[in-house]
Amino acid sequence: MVGDNGKLWIAPRDGQGWRDEYVLAAVNWLCQLLPSAEIERRIASTESYFQTAKQRWAQGDRVPLFDKRDTISWYLHQGKRYADPNFRPDFFLPEGYRIAPVFRRLGQLLPNLIEVEAIEERAARILNKDRGQPDDALYELLVAGAYKCRGWDKVEFLEETPGLGKRNDIFVERGPEHWAIECKRTGRSGYAYEERVAAENIAQNGHSLSKRLGKSFVTLVQYKEEIIELGESYLESKIERFFEGSGPFEWDEDSSRGVVFDLPWHDLYVVLKHDDIYFGSSRMVELILGQYDPVMDFTMDGTWTPAEGRPLHATWVDQASLVVWRSTSEVAEQRKARHFRSVVGRASQQLPGDSPGAVHVGYENVGGNGVERLRHQLNQQTMLDFDPGETGLRMVYGNYFMPELVTSRNESCAVSETLAWYPVGGGREVHPLPEHMLFSDEDGLPGEHF
Repeated sequence: MVGDNGKLWIAPRDGQGWRDEYVLAAVNWLCQLLPSAEIERRIASTESYFQTAKQRWAQGDRVPLFDKRDTISWYLHQGKRYADPNFRPDFFLPEGYRIAPVFRRLGQLLPNLIEVEAIEERAARILNKDRGQPDDALYELLVAGAYKCRGWDKVEFLEETPGLGKRNDIFVERGPEHWAIECKRTGRSGYAYEERVAAENIAQNGHSLSKRLGKSFVTLVQYKEEIIELGESYLESKIERFFEGSGPFEWDEDSSRGVVFDLPWHDLYVVLKHDDIYFGSSRMVELILGQYDPVMDFTMDGTWTPAEGRPLHATWVDQASLVVWRSTSEVAEQRKARHFRSVVGRASQQLPGDSPGAVHVGYENVGGNGVERLRHQLNQQTMLDFDPGETGLRMVYGNYFMPELVTSRNESCAVSETLAWYPVGGGREVHPLPEHMLFSDEDGLPGEHF
């Protein structure tokens, strides 16, 4: 029986007219930095692109939902669709869950941000020069807001001077104190991206086999060796062995261990009788597996009946395959964590030598295979013998955050965050922004979820 307890809940029918005024404030602030005709044209183009893609998805063709050359317009589009109930049916949760927390925090910080010198010039750059890759600049806004709301009298964005090379992003001043600040948002490293693509290609071969045979399955895999060293057909023989047998197929070998089993339909069908669900969402995974762990990686494919007017939602699912994986390869973890020194090295070169400097490195883990504990340990070791050269680098901050694909009945926007700081050369811990959080006004302690 469907009820409010446990995972077999259905979406509330009342109270859905809520608005997120913080998100809307951030969206409106950014939009007003461009001429109205231009921003209206770009938002209309993004909407048209999305609506056309939605219809293609309803026919089983998973085309891109937006033009990646104008990613910031997609962010603005989705921010409004999250925050305004009149547009919410077009909120695309599988990507919007990353966007909403950032815009909510920008909206909360807006009274502080508008006091930051040259803030409009920096924000306008997001809409123009950085329109295809806005995440780095959005991170800079969060860092500037953190300084301003924590008592620094002067927070100023610095623009690059032609012919003089790159300079640091931000300058802060409070009485006699002054610091040069550089921001680097890394997201996933290049290696981690390659690993993810390799794992998705392996999973896709399994999905294709499932569709070809018209059979459904779930595969849970723990990769012991580097995923990028395995072929795209790695899982195919294991899935075929399952289809040939009469029960689950398990394996444990040097490269991986795992299991393939029949997809359990009961809980998913119970809820689908009452609710439409995003196909391949964390909610759907929760109903299939009994729980959803935000650190797992997964892909899902299949055939379903799209909801009228909301073709990304399923009213029923006829066939599905779900591949869930984690990597425990020590080599892979080392490679994903080791790029910290090069990031800090590049950042430090943008700091002046006549002022103490701090570097903020933002790590976004977008669900799956986080290596924060190992990364934190390696980062500490790296900074003990790091030579800042002629720069004034004294402190490096690691802002680790993970937007959450929540599956709670009454929660729609969440982010987990922790902070670490690394004195350069093991020096005395004198730094400008201790115990800060980017997504909260509260002070944090280092390493909360390591």
